[in-house]
Amino acid sequence: MKNFTPYQYLLIDVANQFGLDKERFEDRIAWAESRIETLEEEAHNKGEWKEKPMYLKAVSAVRKAQAGLPTGHTVGFDAVCSGMQIMSALMNCFKGAQATGLVDQDRRADAYTDCTRLMTEELGYELPAARKKVKNAVMTSLYGSKEEPKKEFGEDTPELNAFYRAMYKLCPGACDLLEMLLSSWNPGALTHEWVLPDGFYARVKVMQLVETSIEVDELASHTFTYQYVINKGENKGVKNAANVIHSIDAYVLRSLVRRCSYDRERTEQLYSAFTEEVIDRQLKRSQQLTDCPAEEVNYYIEHFERSGMADIVILPYLDQEMIRYLSDEHLAGLRKTVEVMLNHEPFDLITVHDDFKCHPNHMGQLREHYRQILADLADSKVLDDILSQLHGYQDTVTRRDPGLANIIRQSNYALT
Repeated sequence: MKNFTPYQYLLIDVANQFGLDKERFEDRIAWAESRIETLEEEAHNKGEWKEKPMYLKAVSAVRKAQAGLPTGHTVGFDAVCSGMQIMSALMNCFKGAQATGLVDQDRRADAYTDCTRLMTEELGYELPAARKKVKNAVMTSLYGSKEEPKKEFGEDTPELNAFYRAMYKLCPGACDLLEMLLSSWNPGALTHEWVLPDGFYARVKVMQLVETSIEVDELASHTFTYQYVINKGENKGVKNAANVIHSIDAYVLRSLVRRCSYDRERTEQLYSAFTEEVIDRQLKRSQQLTDCPAEEVNYYIEHFERSGMADIVILPYLDQEMIRYLSDEHLAGLRKTVEVMLNHEPFDLITVHDDFKCHPNHMGQLREHYRQILADLADSKVLDDILSQLHGYQDTVTRRDPGLANIIRQSNYALT
C-alpha cells in the first residue's frame, strides 16, 4: 500500500472535495500542488456545488498546515461500492475485488463505471445518463431488488438483460452470494438471527403490512381501511441479502474502531504475553489448555472456532493464564493483529457507514487496518458460519479465487 504524509492527505482531501475523488492519489496531490497558490480562486471559478463548504474547509486546513498551526481537520475516505466489496471478499472473487479497489495498486477502481462499460459492450451502444442508471441499479440489485433495475432499464428489455450480464461479468462472486442469501430465507419464520464474529447478535423480525376494514357504528356504519405492521412470517423474502451484508459492514466498522482506538499500555502487555506463550509452545514448555473456566473467554473462543476471525474483542478478558486456553491459530491471529496495531499510536475516528474520517496524521494507519480486516474476512469462515446459522445446518461455500487475501493485503484503493 502506498502511504502519504499528513500534508499530502490534506491535499488529497482538497482534491476529493473538488470532485476529483475518482483520480489516482498521485494525480489528486499533483492537482492540488499545481494550484496551491490559487485554491480559493478555484472555488470561485467553479461556482456552486454540493461539497463547496467542505472544499473551503479543507483548503483552510492546508493554509494552517503551511503556517505550522494545528488544523483540527479530519480527512475522510470512502469504501468503493462497499456492499460489492464485502461480498467479493467473502467469496474470494478476484473480479469483484478488482472492481472495488481490493486488487490493483495503481488504478482507482470504480465499479459503477466498469459496469457501465461492460453493459455498453453488451448492447453495442451507449445509454443516456448510463452511469447514473447503473449506479442506482447496482446498489439495490445486490441486495435482491428487481424493481430498481426495472425502473432504470424497463421490464424484459435488452438493456435490463445487458445489465444483469454485465453484473455477472463484473462481480460473479457477489452475484452468486446474492442467490445464496436469497435462498437462506426460512419460510414462515418470525425472525432471522445470526451472530457476528465479535459476538454481536443480529436479530431481524419478519414484519408484514396488514390491512383491515374498520366499521364505526357511531358514524352510521361508515368504514375505513386501517394499515398496521405485525410480526408475521412470509413464505418468500429477499431481506436476508441486505441484512446479512449490512451486518458484516457494521462488523467491519466495529473492528476498525477497535483496532484504531485502543489502550496502548494494556495492548503492549498482551503482545508480550502472546509472544512469550508462542515461544513457550514452540519449545514445548507450554501447551493449549482445555475447559476454560472464564465464561467470556469461552464465548469468544467459540466464535473464533466457527468463524475463523481472531477478533480483538476478546482482549479485555485475557491475561497470562487465559491466553493458555487459546488455540495456536487463535493465538497467532491475535498476535499478528496486535502487532499491526502497535505500529501506530491509538487514535479516534469518525465512522458513517462506509465513510471513515480521522486526523490526517493517522489516515495511513486507518487504511492499513481496513485492508487487513477485508483480507481477514477473505481468509475466514465468516460466510460459512452465518449461512450455517441461517440454514440450521452446516454449510460450506466454495471460494472462487483462493489466495485473494494476500492480494488484498497489498491493495491501495480499498478506501479512497
